[in-house]
Amino acid sequence: MKTLLSTLCLLLGAYAHTQPADLAIRGASIVDVTDGSIIYDQTVLIEGNRIVAIGTTDAVRVPDEAEVLEAAGGYLIPGLWDAHVHSAGSVGWHFRLYVAHGITSVRNMHSGAENPLELVLSIKRRVRTGELLGPRFLANGSIVDGDPPVWPGSVAVRNAAAASAVVDRLADDGADFIKVYDRLTSEAYFAILKRAKQRGIPVDGHLPFLIRPEEAAAAGQRTFEHASGITMGCASGADALRADYVRYLERVPEMAPYPEQMVEFFRLVRRAINARDPELCRQAARSFHEYGVATVPTLVANAGSDPQGFVADAERMDLLPHSVREEWRAIAEGPDLIGELLGPVNALIVENVRVLHDEGAVILAGTDVGNPFLVPGLSLHRELERLTEAGLSPLEALQAATLLPARVFGLEDSLGTVAVGKLADLVLLEANPLEAIANTRRIRAVVTNGRLFRRADLDRLLAAAEESNQQIEKQE
Repeated sequence: MKTLLSTLCLLLGAYAHTQPADLAIRGASIVDVTDGSIIYDQTVLIEGNRIVAIGTTDAVRVPDEAEVLEAAGGYLIPGLWDAHVHSAGSVGWHFRLYVAHGITSVRNMHSGAENPLELVLSIKRRVRTGELLGPRFLANGSIVDGDPPVWPGSVAVRNAAAASAVVDRLADDGADFIKVYDRLTSEAYFAILKRAKQRGIPVDGHLPFLIRPEEAAAAGQRTFEHASGITMGCASGADALRADYVRYLERVPEMAPYPEQMVEFFRLVRRAINARDPELCRQAARSFHEYGVATVPTLVANAGSDPQGFVADAERMDLLPHSVREEWRAIAEGPDLIGELLGPVNALIVENVRVLHDEGAVILAGTDVGNPFLVPGLSLHRELERLTEAGLSPLEALQAATLLPARVFGLEDSLGTVAVGKLADLVLLEANPLEAIANTRRIRAVVTNGRLFRRADLDRLLAAAEESNQQIEKQE
């Protein structure tokens, strides 16, 4: 009787896995990014854009009609996130490079388009319908800043009433989040946080220079970009710096946007970094942990970009469209004013991220792609390596680009792990990323929204990066 029962259980188990599927990934070692375990010899069935079955290869029957990706010896991870990009105006070449490098989701933080929200909603629709190949696309509308704003196309708010009205408009029009910026006053900033909480829309972005990081964390800002929060949280004499910032704002109308405004601002940032107090750093990091605020350090962009080294690197330059290549060469020939200010303190910026990690704060992987000397996709892999230099283990760095973005952005039910019922955004690697995070570069195949790209397909995407971006440029 026991033998018969065992046989029936096996038959029922096999039957449970006998179901329609369009794609089968057979014999993979699945990396469980929740705990770092490896589940060997697994077959994953995908129907449409969802994972419908996972089990040992001998227990999962692959339907005859399914396309098969032989994955023996490979390591299957969730699709990667780049949590800070500027790609809305350059999807013509950015998106191919994202997919080719295993990035299946991005959070876009700004566009210079006349109507940025209209543009990003169009991009999201085209990706969703398959008209446009690209990653899942979270995006804000216009940046919300003080007056005058840092960037053209931003919405400038002077008081609480205007700030609340902007939140309502962006929420009503379909923005995924509100992005706040450097020059907001305390009155406008806290009005944004209050109204956003009422409307149920997250607030991400810079820590405005006049706001204390602990107050911003307590008020509910979801993410701090570029480690800006911890930088000011670490600074002794921060009140004096803020007073100097007020005087800087008074002079802004008389200064050219670049280089004068930017250089003067980053001189203040440099002073903040130079005034670093390790104990203040730890206190700020503890408050981030307490309130659940996430930091997107963008270490690959923060300092030490080395423009001349970039243009001498054929691996990176060959991925750029010709016009971009020439533009960045010209920039590299000029003075690197921001790099000269921040490059010497790059080690302290890395150390601040180490403190965040040590105190248990959430860290997400992002790059600031869209700025010169950052290559879509490739720069994310460089960022993961930089995060391990800041003390994260390979597993923690991988979580920063998979599990944690999905969790922070409210998408954990559909993304972030390899599991039945989740969206089929996957990357098959040739080697174990938990042994060395650089193994995330060794991509055998990518599945984005259920669509398979084998290595040869990915190579074609890389070769196609030269194609025209004119259609998107006209929209700007």
